[in-house]
Amino acid sequence: MAEEEFSNKLKTLKTKSKRTSKIPPKQLKLALIVIVLFIIIFEAYNLYYVSKTKELQELDGNKQVAIDTINALFSKYPHDTQKAVFIGKIKQKDNIEDINKIIDEARDYIELKKYKEDAINQIKNSYGKYYNESTKAQELVRKITMAKTQQEVDELFRESNIENEVRTMLNEKLMKKLSSDDEYYYIKMGDERRFMSKEDFVEFMKSLSISQLKELSVEPVSQLSKLTIVVSAKQCGKIPLSGDTILIYNKKDLQEPPEYAIVDSAYVILPSIGYSEQKSASSTASDNGDTTSISSSSSISYSLDNLPGVLHATAADKLDYETIREKFGRYGEKLNKIEEDTQIFDENVDYLLIIIVPSEQVPNLISHNSEDLYIVQSTGGSL
Repeated sequence: MAEEEFSNKLKTLKTKSKRTSKIPPKQLKLALIVIVLFIIIFEAYNLYYVSKTKELQELDGNKQVAIDTINALFSKYPHDTQKAVFIGKIKQKDNIEDINKIIDEARDYIELKKYKEDAINQIKNSYGKYYNESTKAQELVRKITMAKTQQEVDELFRESNIENEVRTMLNEKLMKKLSSDDEYYYIKMGDERRFMSKEDFVEFMKSLSISQLKELSVEPVSQLSKLTIVVSAKQCGKIPLSGDTILIYNKKDLQEPPEYAIVDSAYVILPSIGYSEQKSASSTASDNGDTTSISSSSSISYSLDNLPGVLHATAADKLDYETIREKFGRYGEKLNKIEEDTQIFDENVDYLLIIIVPSEQVPNLISHNSEDLYIVQSTGGSL
């Protein structure tokens, strides 16, 4: 009896336990929905976090690349304050588009900086050692330094007209070296040296470029000599005239540099002059149908066998001076002109040239046989 009662109580207790642990369906569904939502939110957050982390890592990487680019752009200008400004801007940006804009801005800055640098170097090279003496050049450099665009730099260059000022400065410097007491100078450019009169030097400067003027130096020649040489027309060509610059070469030593000389006076050596002329004339006459022809001819022969004698006779007042001068005046120039116009050259003529040379050249010139000398007439170009 007691066992049966205990068994019944145990069954009753189990039944109550089963009823108590069972969850209602609505609550279970709600719990499942909450769990699923939690999982979805967790996964979404996780994805967002990973994505954001990756994006931030990429941005940091892009910023570092951009900073490295800025450092490379400013490699020649490590102390330029704008370098730090551009890097600071990059660090503050949060997207690649803005970062790229800053890099483009830095490139434009460096490009303009180099352009201005090249312009300033060009100015300083143009003025050379005279840059510090030119307030105009220094003011131009200041304006270019402050320029905001390449176009502004170009405009400043166009307005400055540097070449004219540099040429004027160089000419003035060289002209100051010319003395009122000296008429002849050595003109040096590089390893070459030329002998020249003051008048020719002034003209010579006009033909030179600015770079040549910078190399040019001038020094007076105080010791001068006059030297007489006789050369044939074949050695000289046209007779040089007073004031002409000539170069004297020695054909026996073509490696020897020529000697520069200035012609003091030049003469044509003529022992005699021969001339002949023939004239003829004819005419016809008619009378009652009859025709008569008349012709005549005449021959004139002229010879001047002693031309030096004519000069001496004129000097001794035996012949009229004005007549002789009118007939023979500027004979060398007339000879050059008629030979040029006719292209007929008399190679048998000799010229006597009195030349002006630095005294130091005399020993070398007189050591040569005059037949070995060739005269080249200078046309004035550069050294």
